[in-house]
Amino acid sequence: MTPYPWQKPPFYPLPFFRHKPIRNTQYVKKIVFLRPDVSPQESYYDLKMCGTRGLKYLKGLHAFIGNFPVNSRTDFRTHPDIFYVEEDIEVKIHVPFKGKILTKPQVIPWGIKRIHADQAWPVTQGKGVRVAILDTGIAFDHPDLRPNVKGGVNLLSRFLPPYDHNGHGTHVAGIVGAVNNRIGVVGAAPQVDLYAVKAFNKDGTAKLSDIIKGIDWCISNKIQIINMSFGFNEPSSTFQETIRRAHEAGIVMIAASGNKGTRGRLEYPAQFAETIAVTSINQEDQISKFSTIGPRVDLAAPGEKIISTWTNNSYRELSGTSMAVAHVTGVAALMLSKYRLSSEELRQFLRQSAVPIQASSYAQGAGVVNASVLARAAVE
Repeated sequence: MTPYPWQKPPFYPLPFFRHKPIRNTQYVKKIVFLRPDVSPQESYYDLKMCGTRGLKYLKGLHAFIGNFPVNSRTDFRTHPDIFYVEEDIEVKIHVPFKGKILTKPQVIPWGIKRIHADQAWPVTQGKGVRVAILDTGIAFDHPDLRPNVKGGVNLLSRFLPPYDHNGHGTHVAGIVGAVNNRIGVVGAAPQVDLYAVKAFNKDGTAKLSDIIKGIDWCISNKIQIINMSFGFNEPSSTFQETIRRAHEAGIVMIAASGNKGTRGRLEYPAQFAETIAVTSINQEDQISKFSTIGPRVDLAAPGEKIISTWTNNSYRELSGTSMAVAHVTGVAALMLSKYRLSSEELRQFLRQSAVPIQASSYAQGAGVVNASVLARAAVE
């Protein structure tokens, strides 16, 4: 019924191995990296012998994910084929601070005006730029989003479309690219191509392995920007390697600093050098109290009392660094639509055009993201 080209499940022809299940055994999901010269087909047999269930191969990482018995007699970590092992940790979206449900005639939200996105629209509206919302999905039947949602993937169930049953992904998508159609709201880049990469369930949680699969999907499908409005505190070599590969593929990754209001290390993936880390400001140009700040911050953007799209064709006001990230993603899409830039060139353009406020560099990075530079460039 839907016209969207949802991704079909991948198939990897691993050998079939029949293993008798271990009774009364608890399992834990792990990611197992193989050594570069090791064949996945041969390692598959050995890992199955450990009593593993649901074993799947991640081609991009040369790794397996699966459920391993907690009290296995075989310590697979000492196997000569294995490079290292990580637990498949749980990741959560940055839970926003919820406000009112709103239904009004079309407005340009204060955040879009503050970053001067509307000043850039006569020059560019983000047309043709492929942006992935790595989140809870998108309510792609929303009238303010329907024309711009071009596809996506559901990592939780590959046979179902990536529809949003939480609302977070839909809200983020509206900030990035709600259509200018006289209803509801307008996004920063109202003609951008949006892709719903659903890794988070209706409760806003995801397995790290599903996020990794989502980034791999973005690499394979030539996504240019990934909006990452989520975070976690535990360092992961697996995830860091995935971020590195996406960066090498030329993808711009924009991530939320976190909503804990602490100072020092940001949450991952914002802490990684390959991402653009974003904090939140309010309508008084003050850093939001909930923003996690630190030396890795690149930019600040509006993140308090942000009106955007929601499920059931409605609109809602939310606050959080998730919302701030989406403003930067929208401006990045405007810039990529106007200029051919590498991911590092775009980072520098965003930082150099930012407008500082009265806050430390730990809190704002280079300043508040600013799209008016595109309008000035057109005049010059």
